[in-house]
Amino acid sequence: MKSKNQIKKVRQEEAMFLSETENIRKLTAKDAMIKPVFVHQDDGADKIIKKLKREDTNVCIVVTKEKKFVGEISNEDLIKLFLHQVKYEPLTKILNVDYRRDFLYKKAKELINKHKSTVDSNTPINKVIELVYKEGFHYIPVLDKNKKIIGVVTPSSILDLLEHC
Repeated sequence: MKSKNQIKKVRQEEAMFLSETENIRKLTAKDAMIKPVFVHQDDGADKIIKKLKREDTNVCIVVTKEKKFVGEISNEDLIKLFLHQVKYEPLTKILNVDYRRDFLYKKAKELINKHKSTVDSNTPINKVIELVYKEGFHYIPVLDKNKKIIGVVTPSSILDLLEHC
């Protein structure tokens, strides 16, 4: 049988847990979003590669001049495209390094992946977490009411947010 002090301690712990859970429920995408790395639709693959390396990120967000979201390009996408071209180029082109030339002159609009899920800044963090983990996204774009990108939520930005709750 538990003493009154033990019961009181358990109730305090439960109250703390419930208040933390309630605080997490109040969090939104705005609380976890970070600044994205942008590229424009007409940027070339060489510029995208340099930006990925310089910003030490694995995804660039492709936007219009008005910052409207178009899609994304990840380092994995670039590597897959490069390997695909190498595999299917005739040997003479490989020896003449034409496959590199063709690859580097592609524009962002030719390389993008359309992202099927976006959120707005007021989307509950639980919904964002569900999208990140159930859908397997590296990030979720956060759009304003005009479909302009204002940030992204990544698994690490979610962990940073939850760590400080």
